[in-house]
Amino acid sequence: MKRPVFFKLSMSYLLLVLVVAGLMLMFMLRSFHAHSIETSTRDLHRIGLALSHQIRPLMENGQPEELNALISAVSRDVQARITVIHGLGKVLADSDNTAASMENHRRRPEVLAALTGSMGQSIRYSTTLGRDMLYVALPLETTGGITAVLRLSIPLEDIQILLGAMRTDLLVLASIIILFSLLIALLFSHAVSRPIRRLSRASRRLAEGDFKERVWLRTGDEIQELAESFNNMAERLEGSFAELASSKEELEGIVSSMAEALLALDEKGRVRLANSSAERLFGTGKVLGRYYWEIVRSPQLNNLIERASRQQATDTVDIDDKVYLCSVTPVSSGKARVVLMHDITEMKRLEKIKRDLVVNVSHELRTPLTAIKGFTETLLEKRSDGSAEYLEIIKNHTDRLINIINDLMELSGLESGEVRLDAEDVSLRGLIEETLALFGPALKAKNLAAKIEGPQQDVIIRGDAYRLEQLLTNLIDNAVKYTEQGGITVSFGSSQNIAVVKVADTGIGIPREHLGRIFERFYAVDKSRSRKLGGTGLGLSIVKHVVTLHKGTISVTSRPYGGTTFTITLPLAAGSPHREATG
Repeated sequence: MKRPVFFKLSMSYLLLVLVVAGLMLMFMLRSFHAHSIETSTRDLHRIGLALSHQIRPLMENGQPEELNALISAVSRDVQARITVIHGLGKVLADSDNTAASMENHRRRPEVLAALTGSMGQSIRYSTTLGRDMLYVALPLETTGGITAVLRLSIPLEDIQILLGAMRTDLLVLASIIILFSLLIALLFSHAVSRPIRRLSRASRRLAEGDFKERVWLRTGDEIQELAESFNNMAERLEGSFAELASSKEELEGIVSSMAEALLALDEKGRVRLANSSAERLFGTGKVLGRYYWEIVRSPQLNNLIERASRQQATDTVDIDDKVYLCSVTPVSSGKARVVLMHDITEMKRLEKIKRDLVVNVSHELRTPLTAIKGFTETLLEKRSDGSAEYLEIIKNHTDRLINIINDLMELSGLESGEVRLDAEDVSLRGLIEETLALFGPALKAKNLAAKIEGPQQDVIIRGDAYRLEQLLTNLIDNAVKYTEQGGITVSFGSSQNIAVVKVADTGIGIPREHLGRIFERFYAVDKSRSRKLGGTGLGLSIVKHVVTLHKGTISVTSRPYGGTTFTITLPLAAGSPHREATG
């Protein structure tokens, strides 16, 4: 059960006042009691000293009647019991009782103390009178020393009655003080708790979404500082939530207007966000809160989402006769993923149409070009001096067109994804030697040197020998075409289960701004030079696709007139000695 601050403060102050008042009352009563005993003791001692001078002669002269009369008279005057006790304990005279009827007082503590020459004091119960008494005993000295004891006593009832009256007065005074303190405590608790209650109410309204709530206090203390801090916090929250709401509206607008389907999945695969494109795509009614595999059943998408647990994964996914480019990105927390699906069905259809067109056109062009080439070669054999030059030009251009058509058909097959590798173990040294031997005449014609660099122990890779030869042929062909002096170096080696092949030349090089595009088809750094040398503009594109088919990589470094180096990495064969050596 909640207890308000007002109640806690009030009860704390009340408890404090009660404890202090109780301690003060107890201390005062104890002090007054001790003071009363001390005062009564001093009074009895003073009376005893005065009376002892009158008693001493009567005892020395043996006058018991006069002694009894004296102490009885003094007892009535001072309202105290007076007893004269012999040194051996016998009662010689008593103001309230007959001496002969009283027992021996030798063992009384106050008597024992007086017989030693000092004042004796004792508070105890009197068996003779049947009540508590305060006893004060004084020694009586005669010519023979301390021969008797003069004892005076009063009942403690008188002191108790006085203490009772005082206790009543003190209780009344304490009650007044407690009531007054309680009133002050209530006023103080109210003054302290009121601004706290205001802050509490304001906090509740703020938690409910009322960010315009403010608390203005003028207490001049820490509570005012707390209220000012609350107002600053509320102002910042209002601004933050306004900015957040604006950002949310913008994000919702962007997400809803996206043509791509977008899903946000939590760590368990439940859909937490979906735009209208995603709802139209899946068409399964309610999307939010459901598992993604309930909405769309696609093993490809499942595998892609599982792969994207730590890093982005992108691939094409077939769903209901449509093709989607799907990208799955984990959020920074790692507990959610964002799925973006772009419909590329039409793009794929157009690509297929284009590929089919290229293949069909290439087939249609190959036959007449072959015929043109054949007739041109026949005419060249029977040429006359005036037409030979023109026939040679026709033949060269026909050869170039045939090469372009062959490369186009090759590239279309590679891009279609229908090409399958005839994988086998391939010796890199043997492959390089065979390929480089094909360019012997061209190298000799340009007076270029060619060399092979690699380890003595051969490097074995797993791949399609025909495609790998095609790869090296294109790279070496380019190197020969664009190198006028120096030579070509083909090096190979292995590193961390990867085979590395480098084709380096000392040719004219490639400017930096062109390096990013040289693997695009029909891209040429110098188009006029490329046409002059008979290039098709498709060789490096074919190289790129062959490397990708072998799950390898290709990179290029070059500088103008400083030569060019192509670096290819390919996986080693399982039984390669270099693979065993590198673990």
